[in-house]
Amino acid sequence: MRTVLLTAVYYLVVTPWGWCRRRVRDPLARRWQPRAETYWHFASGGEAGKR
Repeated sequence: MRTVLLTAVYYLVVTPWGWCRRRVRDPLARRWQPRAETYWHFASGGEAGKR
């Protein structure tokens, strides 16, 4: 019975919440940008790439 309840909660609550969240925000910046020259994101200053 517990498995059925957890499955129902997952598909009725967690999955729609994730879909709505992805529609509002793009955390990995995966959207198509037609005017972009490049999709690379360079580190600004700091210790990036130094050894």
